[in-house]
Amino acid sequence: MADTTLRQWFSPKELLLMKEAVEDHRASADHEPRSIYGKIVAEADRIIDPDITLRRTVQYGLKQNPTANEEWHYQRFHKHLMEKYAPGGYLKLWFPDGKNAERLKELQAIIADKELLKLKFSLMFKEEKQ
Repeated sequence: MADTTLRQWFSPKELLLMKEAVEDHRASADHEPRSIYGKIVAEADRIIDPDITLRRTVQYGLKQNPTANEEWHYQRFHKHLMEKYAPGGYLKLWFPDGKNAERLKELQAIIADKELLKLKFSLMFKEEKQ
């Protein structure tokens, strides 16, 4: 809103719409985006690729607590996935027929398969520790 250069191309109303769309894009937002533009930005900002999501979750844990043992990391990893990506998790998608919804279903199937999830975690954890 403070960028005066943008004012040469966009009206105050359009700038407000863009500002709100950017504010509303967070997966952890406590409200639905205020416009279709906010929903578009929110969806575009998501990278829901099961392997990328799982690996980033492992990497984040290692960065936050590099000395913790593998079991501690698995518990943190599992808890985060359940809270955000499992059915009922806080991640909200706004286009039920979109690519993100398809990819989320793939990720949820992995999360639901405890043996597969543990196997993927163990492999990624070992790779990331090296």
